[in-house]
Amino acid sequence: MTGRDRRALQVLAAFLTLVLGSLWWLVPGPEPRTRLLTVVLFASAAAIAELHPIRHRHGDPVPAALAVVGAAAILGMSPVAGAIIAGLGWGVARAVDRDLNQPHGILVRVAAGWALSGVATLGAWALPLQFTGRVADGLSAAELRIGAALAVSLAILLGIPAVWAVGRLRGRWRFVAKRIAEAIRSTWLISLAITSTAVLGALVHPVLDHWTLPTMLLPLLAARIGLDRYAVASRAYDQTIRAMSRLPEHLGSVTADHGVRVAELAHEVGLELGLDAGTLGDLEHAAHLHELGRVAIERDAGQAGGRRALAEAGATVIAEATASLDRAARIVAAHGEPTLAHPHDVRIPARIIAACCEADRYDADLRRAGQRDELVVRLVREVGDLEVVGALARVLDRHVFASR
Repeated sequence: MTGRDRRALQVLAAFLTLVLGSLWWLVPGPEPRTRLLTVVLFASAAAIAELHPIRHRHGDPVPAALAVVGAAAILGMSPVAGAIIAGLGWGVARAVDRDLNQPHGILVRVAAGWALSGVATLGAWALPLQFTGRVADGLSAAELRIGAALAVSLAILLGIPAVWAVGRLRGRWRFVAKRIAEAIRSTWLISLAITSTAVLGALVHPVLDHWTLPTMLLPLLAARIGLDRYAVASRAYDQTIRAMSRLPEHLGSVTADHGVRVAELAHEVGLELGLDAGTLGDLEHAAHLHELGRVAIERDAGQAGGRRALAEAGATVIAEATASLDRAARIVAAHGEPTLAHPHDVRIPARIIAACCEADRYDADLRRAGQRDELVVRLVREVGDLEVVGALARVLDRHVFASR
C-alpha cells in the first residue's frame, strides 16, 4: 500500500466516523440530559481502564476503556460527550504512566467515542425497545435501550476487530474477508468481556448512579486477570521458540538473527498468499526453528550435513519437544527438499521457508535490477514454485519502496 493509498483510507475512515456520530443529531429520538459530573466520572473510569488494557496474544492490547465508552453510548450520551470521555481517559492514563510515544492513540479513542454514540442512536431507532425493571421500592428502575445495546455490542464484537484487520492489510485486499474473520475469532473473548461490561453498566446506571463505575471496573479486572494469564503463557511460548532459533548462531554456522529475519519475511509472504491464521502460526514457528538441525548434527557427527539432512535432524528435535509443534516439525522436514510433492498442509509453508532462507542468505541489493533478477532466478531454481517466488518478490519490492 502506497502512502497515497494509506492517506485515502484514513480520509475515508474519518469521513465514515464523522457520519456515524452525526446520526445522534440526525435520527429522531429523546435527548437525555448529561450532567458534567457524570462525564467526569465516566472519564475517570475510562482512565483507570486505559491503565489496565487486556493483553492480546498477537497484536496491540485491547483498550478496556471501550466498556466505559460503550456504556455511555448506550445511555444516550452525545458523540461530543463520548469523545471527551474517551479522549480524556486516554490523556489522563498516558500522563500517569508517562507513555506518550503513540500520540495517534488519542485520535483513535476520540473517533471510537464519537462513532459509538451514533451507532447506539441508530440501533435505538431501528429497534425502539426498552427494558425496565424495578429492583426494590425506593430505588430507580433499571433501564436498558435494547436496540442501542445490541448495536453497540455488534460494533465492539464485529466492527472494531474488522477495522483493526483492515488497517493491517497493507494492500492485500484479496483476503480482506478472511483477515476480518480471523480478527473477530481471535478477539471474541476479550470483546465479549468488554461488551458485557458495557451493557451491564448501562443497565444498572439508573439504579446505582455514581456507584456504576466500580460495578463496571470489577468485572473488567476479573476478565483482565484471566485473559492476561493466557496471553502471558502464549507469549512466553513464542519467546521460547525465538530463543531456540538462536541456538545455531552460537555454533557460528548461521548469521546473527537469521531465524528471526526468515520468520518475519515468511510471515509477510504467508499473508501475501492468503494463508489462514493457524497455518501462519505454524509457518512462523517452523521458520524460527528451520536451522535447529545444525545443533543436532554438529553435536553427533562433528560436522554439518546437507540441507535435507539438516532439515530432517531439525524436524526430529522439534517433534520430540512437544506435540503442539507437530506440523511445524513436518514443515521443517519438507523445506529441505521444497520441490518434492509434499502433503498439501506443509507444501506451501515449506517452500516459503526455503525461499525466504535463500533470500536472506543471498542478501542481494534489491535496488539493483541485476541482483534482483539473479535472486529471482535462484529462487525459481531452488524452490520451483512461481507463486511463492512471486509473492516473495512483491514483499521484497515493498521493503525497497519503504526504505527510499
